[in-house]
Amino acid sequence: LDTREIRTGARVAQDDYTKENAQDFALWKAAKPEDEAAAAAWVSPWGRGRPGWHLECSAMAMKYFGATMDIHCGGVDLVFPHHEDEIAQSEGATGTQFARFWCHGEFLLTDGSKMAKRIGNVATVANLREQNVSAAAFRHFVFSTHYRKQLNMSSDALEASLEGVRRVRDFAERFETASGGTAELARAADDLVRDAEAALFDDLNAPAALGALFTFIRRANAELDRRGDDAAALGAARVAFARINGVLDIIPEAQRADADLASWVDERLAARKEARARRDFASADAIRVELEARGIAIEDGPWGTRWKFA
Repeated sequence: LDTREIRTGARVAQDDYTKENAQDFALWKAAKPEDEAAAAAWVSPWGRGRPGWHLECSAMAMKYFGATMDIHCGGVDLVFPHHEDEIAQSEGATGTQFARFWCHGEFLLTDGSKMAKRIGNVATVANLREQNVSAAAFRHFVFSTHYRKQLNMSSDALEASLEGVRRVRDFAERFETASGGTAELARAADDLVRDAEAALFDDLNAPAALGALFTFIRRANAELDRRGDDAAALGAARVAFARINGVLDIIPEAQRADADLASWVDERLAARKEARARRDFASADAIRVELEARGIAIEDGPWGTRWKFA
């Protein structure tokens, strides 16, 4: 245990006792009325009581993972006393290493302030859903900063992540319908796997892995514009893209159109095409506005016109 920053006599609020020595921590605590009321007290050789909060975690970990686990995560504020106490009691009981790797995440902030229940600025899944922040967008947000650095949640940061996953979704939809690739596309795919995996193996550097994915998307879009015919290159690139997204998982779940809506969109796009052919751009623009009002975005390119949900 690293006792350089602790003092004999200091109080540990979570266990509410005054320590005789700075290295002490509670393994078993005498039952209090509130413990009895919650049916959280048991008979033991040391009297009726309950486990200390450190012991609870060791017991759960050993039940589900055995004497040794591969990775133990937690916030930096739990390094001492909680995690050091877990190590001491677990390894004292088993004689084996408790955890092979420890990942301690820095604090999550809300608009620059530490997120905490007592302050009342904790964001919940329900809050995020109310802001239309998808699970994919939240993962993108978390991966945008290394876990050893503080992460600040703000409306601007969440909006940037929403835009980021929209870019990934748009590319994935285009990639799915592509008919061929190029040798350069295959090289971009090789670089993606190499760079993203190297980043993740380097202390879970998720921001660098995310950067590798967006670099690939930029390069791949340029190659898809060339409309190559190398099916093998396209297939290899799809495998690489799926492999890395299988780890990051930042493609939002696709919104599906019902048959009636899809038929209506196709009809309006056909009418827009006819209007553009006769150079009636006012009518064509009016149809675009009509589509946007229904939440439909369109994109014109050498392949024709594609539509998607905005």
